[in-house]
Amino acid sequence: MPLTAVYELDTESARELANKTVHTVMHLGWARGANGDYELQMTVLVKLNGWFGRLYMSAIAPFRYLIVYPALTRQWERV
Repeated sequence: MPLTAVYELDTESARELANKTVHTVMHLGWARGANGDYELQMTVLVKLNGWFGRLYMSAIAPFRYLIVYPALTRQWERV
């Protein structure tokens, strides 16, 4: 199930996903860093749905942090 666009601007975007395990919103935005260059920042807000949601998210946590989030970040940096 793909993320649904909530809004998209030139420098930021918010996307949403809701299913039986979670309701989540991901925000991506370009922010000026200390050295003046722009860097991509990502925030993900997650509300777990019930005991199955808690169990499922615990089980896939390593996959999300090692594979999914870095891949999303690289994709946005290329754009």
